[in-house]
Amino acid sequence: MRQNRLNIAVIIIFIIITGLAVWSILTSPVKLGLDLKGGTQVILKATQLQTKESTSETKTGGSVSGDAIDKAMLIMLNRIDKLGISEPLVTKDFSNNIVVQLPGVDNPDRAVEVIGKTAQLEFKIVEGFDDNGNYKLGPTLITGDKLSNAKAGYDNNGQVIVQFSFNSEGAKQFEKVTSENIGKQLAIVLDGEVKSAPVIRSVISDNGVIENIGSLEEAKDIALVLQTGALPVNLEIQEVRTIGPTLGQDSLQQSMIAGVIGIILVALFMIIVFRGLGLVSLIGLFCYIALFWGIISALKTPLTLPGIAGIILTIGIAVDANVLIFARIKEEMLKGKTKIASFREGFKNALKAIIDSNITTLITAAALYRFGTGPIRGFAVTLAIGIIISMFTAIILIRAILFLAVNSRVMTPGFIGIRKSEIKKVQ
Repeated sequence: MRQNRLNIAVIIIFIIITGLAVWSILTSPVKLGLDLKGGTQVILKATQLQTKESTSETKTGGSVSGDAIDKAMLIMLNRIDKLGISEPLVTKDFSNNIVVQLPGVDNPDRAVEVIGKTAQLEFKIVEGFDDNGNYKLGPTLITGDKLSNAKAGYDNNGQVIVQFSFNSEGAKQFEKVTSENIGKQLAIVLDGEVKSAPVIRSVISDNGVIENIGSLEEAKDIALVLQTGALPVNLEIQEVRTIGPTLGQDSLQQSMIAGVIGIILVALFMIIVFRGLGLVSLIGLFCYIALFWGIISALKTPLTLPGIAGIILTIGIAVDANVLIFARIKEEMLKGKTKIASFREGFKNALKAIIDSNITTLITAAALYRFGTGPIRGFAVTLAIGIIISMFTAIILIRAILFLAVNSRVMTPGFIGIRKSEIKKVQ
């Protein structure tokens, strides 16, 4: 009686958990990744910034620290947010490249330019001109990290400009620079390019403008990157891949069809081979599907095509443990043991094989996640989640259902899938 109460409690807990999973799915739909929703993926290589103070030339090279890459990723996320792009993904791959995924982007070229722009703003005094008429610049006197705001607009003559203002520290420095250099040209340098070099007429404390900008959209982009701060690294585009929404939708539909076919085939196999026990395994399978989607929904992790491949693969794995358990139960019953003894021995004998096989699969998933890139990691995550849930449902839920019904009239040899001819041989 005590054992029956425990089994009933386990089933009730599973019903509650499954209900919460369904609620999570309904209230927070699973996000679709780039390959399913469509959009742009950019792979960027980070290189060290090395600026020559005596000129406007900026060189790059050398390795980049992990902290610098993390800071760059944070700034890029800030910029993406200001562009109004929903559900972006900015990660690092195994080679420390920055991978940016932008689902549903209408203008990928502009997004890539804004996200990867270094936005190093510098103020330097013009010391003269070289033989080619280019500016000779002095050392950097103040940088863009002292800005408090930047805004695109027009001046009194209708020219496109970016107005900027300094924070308290920057205002003091800018006031000092302008007071000491009245009558000289102050070059405003953005990413190594002299945007303008106005003559300092009087002391300026807290604001200024950037001129010589081609369009209002360009001015808005400059204002955006100045507001979010300069990247601590230089970024080189390694790959740009664009996926249309139609292709992504087709992939999703084909994957869903494959998943449904997989579930049907697995269900037919279990019912044909194990009869009534196969029906019990379907309860675990549908519970597994609800829990799996609920976890994916709750984690708010974008679902990718490799991720769906992992889900479809784990549909078969979800009943793998049941196959082992049911086969052992049939073997024990064919030896002439009672139902309760057969069920106990069947679970006991199958448990070690189930744990060993699932642990080896989890090790494989861990290796794929550790050494793989974005899509491979998505496959590894769904594979690992599926393995854990399948063990959970088979070892706990299915066991509780079977032991609760083991002494009922329904649990006959035919229900378990043992033929009469086989029973006669045992007798």
